[in-house]
Amino acid sequence: MATVIENHPGLLLRGGTVVDPSQALNRVCDVAIRDGSISAVGDGLPDDGHRVIDVSGRYVFPGLVDLHAHICWGFTDIGLVPDDICPSTGVTAIVDAGSSSWPSQDAFRRIVAEPSRTRVFGFSNISSVGIPTAGTPELASLRFVDVDRSVAAVAGNRDLMTGIKVRMGRHLIGNNGIEPMRLAVEAADQADVPVMVHVGNTPCPLAGIMDLLRPGDIITHAYHGHPHGILDDHRAIWEDVIEGRSRGILMDVGHGAGSFSFDVAKSAFEQGFFPDAISTDLYTVNVDGPVFDLPTTMSKMLNLGMPLEGIVESTTSIPAAAIGRNELGTLRPGAAADVSVFEMEEGDFEFSDSHGNRRRWPRRLTCEMTLLDGEIVFKRR
Repeated sequence: MATVIENHPGLLLRGGTVVDPSQALNRVCDVAIRDGSISAVGDGLPDDGHRVIDVSGRYVFPGLVDLHAHICWGFTDIGLVPDDICPSTGVTAIVDAGSSSWPSQDAFRRIVAEPSRTRVFGFSNISSVGIPTAGTPELASLRFVDVDRSVAAVAGNRDLMTGIKVRMGRHLIGNNGIEPMRLAVEAADQADVPVMVHVGNTPCPLAGIMDLLRPGDIITHAYHGHPHGILDDHRAIWEDVIEGRSRGILMDVGHGAGSFSFDVAKSAFEQGFFPDAISTDLYTVNVDGPVFDLPTTMSKMLNLGMPLEGIVESTTSIPAAAIGRNELGTLRPGAAADVSVFEMEEGDFEFSDSHGNRRRWPRRLTCEMTLLDGEIVFKRR
């Protein structure tokens, strides 16, 4: 469980640049916290007995939401412990992307979610196998798919489970073509939740995947460098991809060990095709590089040309809405006081993508402080 470093009934974060896209807010002001909730956001707020923390020269964001990670540490070999990785990176809510399924859902709750101070949610894998290892071909046989059990598991655990996950890489689905995708959408329709689809080396062009998706469904690994991506042979965004997004399909980074290309992202960003959600696909293999954490992934987006306000929106209010938790990812008065304080460092920093390409860039976002329910769970210094 994340250690509470400081707990005060009232805190006042004074003089930071508050970036909260849920309120169209991007300016220097104060944030007041009382009894675990945001009590006010504004200029020159009175002390009123609050402990004042000077955050001038820093950015104040809502607590970050990582939409795609793997945290089933107790029963997979890829899972990370949420409280080990989240507080120091400004992440206050993290979503497991299909490590578990209906047979392992109780283990996910008891081993991972209940002991965690960090807010934990999950997408249930359409395959009963889940993702015990990164390379497990969980959909090589459709015998592992039980739509009714998947629906029942999600419907009976809506506090924890927020959607259905399907991995559509050729090496994961065998000769089953588009059928795993169809079954995942069928289950999600019945449970009234979104589908998150892993793409890259899919059995058909991305348009064939998106044709089956509905508004609110999520394409993860959107900027991968493998066949059947978002770019055509002329490095332009496919018209079918643009149309699918216009229908409300969300595009998520899902960086991972093999699913993010600087070159693809650069070409897409130059065409104004920025992600809706920025997530890590963090797990044991990539936590020591090339992913490291969500602020590192955000820094890559920043240096590639994505505006800061869009980056914050893609790591707060948009992923919160995607999982049906609009009460998160915001600093609105009355919301839980999940807050992240960041420094924009200037220097010479090296970053890597998932294909071994390296770039040196001048800016990096670094977490200075994290608050969860108004309690300070991380301070850099």
